Amino acid sequence: MSNNGYPVEAPRQFYRWRNYRVAYYTAGAGSPILLIHSINAAASSFEMRRPFSALQGDHQVFALDFLGFGGSDHPRRKYSADDYIDLISDFARDVVGKGAPVIASSLGAAYTIRAAARDPDLFGPLTLICPTGIRNLVQPQQPGWSYEVLAGPLGDLIFRTLASRPSIAFFLRTQSYYDPSVVDDHLIEGFYRAAYQAGAKWAPICFLTGLLNCDVREAFAHLRQPILLVWGRYADLTPLRSADTFLARNPRARLAVVEKARLSVQDERPTEFMHLVQQFLATQHSRSA
Repeated sequence: MSNNGYPVEAPRQFYRWRNYRVAYYTAGAGSPILLIHSINAAASSFEMRRPFSALQGDHQVFALDFLGFGGSDHPRRKYSADDYIDLISDFARDVVGKGAPVIASSLGAAYTIRAAARDPDLFGPLTLICPTGIRNLVQPQQPGWSYEVLAGPLGDLIFRTLASRPSIAFFLRTQSYYDPSVVDDHLIEGFYRAAYQAGAKWAPICFLTGLLNCDVREAFAHLRQPILLVWGRYADLTPLRSADTFLARNPRARLAVVEKARLSVQDERPTEFMHLVQQFLATQHSRSA
């Protein structure tokens, strides 16, 4: 959470999408670059605040809060992977501009893969942090009894527990970050604020019941953009061995493994991460020059 109360160091703006308000943030000048956050009970562009800050010197940086998360509207509806794939494409087309590089994390990376395979001209080089969709979170589910339970009062209780400060701290220390001491009150508060607002449970319960799962096996093979996979060596939820399956499906992809990191590579190892990204983008720029 930045000093101004926003998840990144820029004021909140809104993109009107399907009659909803989708929050986004932009700063800097130069060629555009788009940041896409992951999906969890407390997700928002807060997790991208370090790349957002680091890239402003050379780029106009855009960070999006998915519908149902962060500063965006939180309508009660059944969300799907297709919603977010469409949102990424529409936002890229209407706001960011064609051909911008994208940095995307986890399930957000899976949606980016699908969007980029469908509309290759819309997106430039892709940096994908611990992407899902080949071995993890592949098969979308239909709303069933578990969704109905979570949509009711019991779901309110479960979500309040998941989105509590102790629960967020536990998840960050055991799954997101390699070094638990990194998870201080400031970090916990940034995630907590994203989750602690009216209607904040509707999108996460779709995630918890599998509605947001996204199969990228075919789409990844068809990507024409240069691809950098960045993996924290100790990621458990999306383990490093998943990278082999991605690499086998597309010869354009290359892998960078960051030591002493789990899922939140861009936040826990920002210097190494930004070095990898800038090197990757510079290589693509020199090839296209």
